[in-house]
Amino acid sequence: MSRTIIVAGIPGVGKTTVLQELETVAREKNIPLKIVNFGNVMNELFKKRGKTVHRDHMRRQDLELQSKVQEQAAREIGKTGGKSALVVDTHMFVRTKDGIWPGTPRRVLEELDPGLIILIEADPEDIARRRNADRTRERDSKTVDEARSDLEWSRYMASANAVLAGAPIQIVLNPDGHQRRAAEDLLALIRKRTLQ
Repeated sequence: MSRTIIVAGIPGVGKTTVLQELETVAREKNIPLKIVNFGNVMNELFKKRGKTVHRDHMRRQDLELQSKVQEQAAREIGKTGGKSALVVDTHMFVRTKDGIWPGTPRRVLEELDPGLIILIEADPEDIARRRNADRTRERDSKTVDEARSDLEWSRYMASANAVLAGAPIQIVLNPDGHQRRAAEDLLALIRKRTLQ
């Protein structure tokens, strides 16, 4: 059974905050866990290719280049496995200049070989508010309807990923002010899957 868990969420859902809390909760409970941010690995690979790209601008790069860097990132992340659960922090899709692109296309899934896919979700109203309040990121969509659409696309892509990877999907809710609870729910799912 694969010890790799994909944790995905649309921008503004609070995934980064929940994963930071997950690290804290896992440390408190002495549960070995490694979290790798897929976008950070891609960003480092872009730099090695001589392209310094802001994390919010990677999706604006040539699609063929994005695809190559995605696959390379997946190969590198796939090598970081071990005895602890490997949590891969990513997105189910990205909006590119060419259209919606899967965050974990088939070749990436093959390299990662996930045993579980977890979507972090929140109410569209909360997501839109968080997107509008976050001045540190460049968000393309900030309305409630756009957040609702993004949640739907995330589920569509997760469903396709689950079929290709033969992995189940779970959803963890992250309502405002409850990131600790979301992290505890996330850890319970990870432990259940990796201890089977």
